[in-house]
Amino acid sequence: MAAIVDDFNHQLSKLLKETFEAGGRFYLEDGAGLFPTLDTITHEVASRVPFPGAPSIAAHCAHVDYYVRVNRNAIVGREENVDWSSSWRLHAVGAGEWADLKNRLRSGYDELTASLHALTAWRADAVCDGMAIVAHTAYHLGAIRQIRRLLESSGHR
Repeated sequence: MAAIVDDFNHQLSKLLKETFEAGGRFYLEDGAGLFPTLDTITHEVASRVPFPGAPSIAAHCAHVDYYVRVNRNAIVGREENVDWSSSWRLHAVGAGEWADLKNRLRSGYDELTASLHALTAWRADAVCDGMAIVAHTAYHLGAIRQIRRLLESSGHR
């Protein structure tokens, strides 16, 4: 059983690393992970909406940060009251706020990976939560990359 847990942890870690850090093996091109993508985006671009009523890149990032933390807590058995709408409240950021948001995303990811490496057993719902973090973050990464392209093509750099 320990070998199965170790193998699952290893495979999930590879997908998380691709999604958040680097890209380039399973489904993203090299350098297309969340963190490298965000490092190419200024706070001005992160604060713009692609069209009225749509969330900004900063809003997507705040939501992903919240989502990763909530799911990490669930994986390690810390259930909490969840307010998904609160994760979308941030819209615009200054330079310092943008840096802080990116740092929070990184620290949440680091906490997640440390927690996953420490797991010795996986509950069925925790397996689903772990896989959901990859899928959910990949979705938002795609949205962020499309918003960036849309804003750049319309002259907003």
